[in-house]
Amino acid sequence: MAPAPQTRALTEPSASLVPGFGWPTDLSMALLRLQRLQFDQLIAWQRSVAAMQQELWDEWVCRFAGGAPIDV
Repeated sequence: MAPAPQTRALTEPSASLVPGFGWPTDLSMALLRLQRLQFDQLIAWQRSVAAMQQELWDEWVCRFAGGAPIDV
């Protein structure tokens, strides 16, 4: 004799519940991707600022310190 449908529904996970657990995973993955993009943009910005500072330092050395920078 098969168990009553109500008893089976309480003891076995339903296939209709599985899609309900997918959206938190998708949301967290999207947030992680967004955070990674923000981090990559921050690193790119810092590299460009460092390159500008190095260029200004090289110009200052050439103008006021009497010579070409060592790394040239």
